[in-house]
Amino acid sequence: MSNININLQRIAYLLVILSISTYILIIGKSLFVPVAFSVLFSFLLLPVCRKIESWMPYRPAAIVLSMLLALLPILIAISLFSYQLTTVLQDMPSITGQLRRGISHIFNLAELHLGMDSTSLEEWLRTNLTTILDTPLQFLGDSLTSSTVVLAGLLLTILFTFFELLYRTSFKNFALTQFPKSVREETTRVMEQVQHVAQEYLYGLLLVIVILGCLNSLGLWLIGINYPAFWGFLAAFLAIIPYIGTTLGGFFPFIYAIATTGTFWQPAAVVILYASVQSLEGNIITPKVVGSSVSINPMAAIFSLLAGGMIWGISGLILALPLIAIMKVVMGHITPLQPFSELLGSGLYRNSDVFFEKYDREEYRFINYFSDRRRRKL
Repeated sequence: MSNININLQRIAYLLVILSISTYILIIGKSLFVPVAFSVLFSFLLLPVCRKIESWMPYRPAAIVLSMLLALLPILIAISLFSYQLTTVLQDMPSITGQLRRGISHIFNLAELHLGMDSTSLEEWLRTNLTTILDTPLQFLGDSLTSSTVVLAGLLLTILFTFFELLYRTSFKNFALTQFPKSVREETTRVMEQVQHVAQEYLYGLLLVIVILGCLNSLGLWLIGINYPAFWGFLAAFLAIIPYIGTTLGGFFPFIYAIATTGTFWQPAAVVILYASVQSLEGNIITPKVVGSSVSINPMAAIFSLLAGGMIWGISGLILALPLIAIMKVVMGHITPLQPFSELLGSGLYRNSDVFFEKYDREEYRFINYFSDRRRRKL
C-alpha cells in the first residue's frame, strides 16, 4: 500500500457518479422499471418473434402476433386470479371470525396439554387480529386489482417491448459501433451471452412457476383447503421474489386453513406441504430447470435483493437476480472487474483459490485504477 498513491479525486468522482445514478434510478422508477421489464420480455419473446418472422417477413406484424401469443395466457391467468381474489376478500368478515375461533381453540388445546397461559395471547390476538389479517390481503388485493400505476407501467412495458423488438438490429449495430473493430467480436459474444442468460432464466422461471403451482394446488386439494388452485399458484407466482415469496405464499393458505377448517392437522399439513415444496424447489426443481443461468452465490443474491427492494420496491425484488446475473456476465469481460464477477459466482466457496491462481496480477487489481502511478503511465 505504501507504493500506491491513491488519487482521492478519482474516488470522489466514482462516489458522486454512483450516488447520482442511484438517485436517478429512484426518482425515475416509473420510467426505468418498465424499461427493465421490457428488456427482459424482449429477450423472452425474441425466439418466438424470429420464428414467426421466418414465415411472416413483415416485422411489426410478427412482433404483434408474438406479443399476443404471450399476453393471452397472462391475461387469462390475471382475470381468473382477480376473480378468485375478489371472492376471498368478500368472505373476509366471516373468515376473520372463524380465524378467531380457530386460534382460540388452538390456544385452549395448548393450555390443556402444555400448561401454557393463553389468556394474554388471546387478548392481544383479539385486539390485533383484524389488522394482521387485513394488511397483507389488502396489500395483495391493491397490487392485483386497483392500481392505475400498475396498469400504466404494464402499458409502457408492452410499448417498450414492441419498439425494442422492432429496432433490435439498429440497437445492436449502434452498440457495436461504439467499440473499436478489434473488440467487436467479443462485444457480440457478450451480447449473445446476456441474451442467453436472460432467456434461460425467464423460460426456466416460467416452468418453475407451473411446476410449483401444480404441486401446491394438488397438495392443498388433498388436504381439503378451499380454492386450492388459487392459493397454490399464488405461492408459485410469489416465488418470483426469491427467498421471500415462497414464505409469504405459504402464509396466506396457512391462515386461511386456520380460519376455515376448524381442525389442527390441516393448518399443520399446509405448513409441512409448503416447507416440503420449498425444499424441493430450492434443491432440485430450480437448479435442474433454471440451471446455471443465474449462478449467483446466496450472499450476493440476498444483497442484490435488498438493494433492489430499497431502490425499486417489489419491482426491484423481482428484477434483482436477472439484473445481477447480467452484470456478472458483463463484468466477466472487463479485465479489472473479472475478479468481482468471480466474487458473485455460486462456486465461491469451492473455488476460493482461484483469486491467487488467476487474478493475482496487476491488471486485475482494481485499486490501481485510482492510483497516480497508473495515471502517469496513461
